[in-house]
Amino acid sequence: MKALSKIKLDEKYYNAIGRIFTPVVMDSLVQKGNSGYLSEVCTNSGLIDKIDLSMNLGQFFDCIYSILFKNYRNEYIYKNTIANKILLGKHSLNTSHMLTEFRVGKCKADAVVLNGTSTVYEIKSELDSFARLEKQIQAYMSIFDRINVITSDSQANKLKSFLPQSVGILVLTDRNTISTIREPESNKNDINQSILFDSFRKSEYIKAIKLHFGTVPNVPNTKIFRECKKLFCEIPPDVAHDLMVKILRERSNSMVLKEFIDRAPNSLSAYAISICNEKAKLQKLISLLSSKLSSVIIPELT
Repeated sequence: MKALSKIKLDEKYYNAIGRIFTPVVMDSLVQKGNSGYLSEVCTNSGLIDKIDLSMNLGQFFDCIYSILFKNYRNEYIYKNTIANKILLGKHSLNTSHMLTEFRVGKCKADAVVLNGTSTVYEIKSELDSFARLEKQIQAYMSIFDRINVITSDSQANKLKSFLPQSVGILVLTDRNTISTIREPESNKNDINQSILFDSFRKSEYIKAIKLHFGTVPNVPNTKIFRECKKLFCEIPPDVAHDLMVKILRERSNSMVLKEFIDRAPNSLSAYAISICNEKAKLQKLISLLSSKLSSVIIPELT
């Protein structure tokens, strides 16, 4: 097998290879135990002739991740780096949680880390444009304490020219580190309670009202959303923010996630976080990671 740093593929295949870490491909692999998509991508790109089919699936994921990091740093590469370097590197799964694709108004936040506060990371990789960034930042300022944009070194200076001064700028370096260009400023005193409320699930906004007011309005179920929202909007912005952090951190099954993280390759951290409450799926994936690559992709080729 060639050294990973020397594996070269036609550029037209990197997008397809990058999709290996998407939920649709990963979930299918976990459900069936093998993957036609992996087989097709490895065959069509010529990767199957450049890797050792006796490696296990966990090693294969790390191999793919290394190829992508060097040649095609897509959104998953950035999310996974945030997971490994910030959530797992600076914090603890016992006290912190990371949400991905979290809905804020009409936007979805790429990654949100919740510990003593809330910090959002909007990813603008080398493959992205800044077309929607202004609207995204405005949305994030409505509910998060600290807002960051993480990008490549080549795009950082462009961000400085139009991002609000309160927004942090981070760079994913070629050395697989996150460099801080500008620190974010605290924003939690200016959050919008109405928009924050709309990001909650029903069980979460009911819990928020109970925690702050001690009781939930005694109204018909058809009116509970409206009445709870009215009350929530009376809570001071910083208090509402802290309630959000407390409640959203409970979305994570930290024990199940920690067990997986301890046994899985670093390349799968972001995927594991996205399904952290699906214990059976995580356990099935753990059992698959020791399988020979040939048993995972070859059945679909014959």
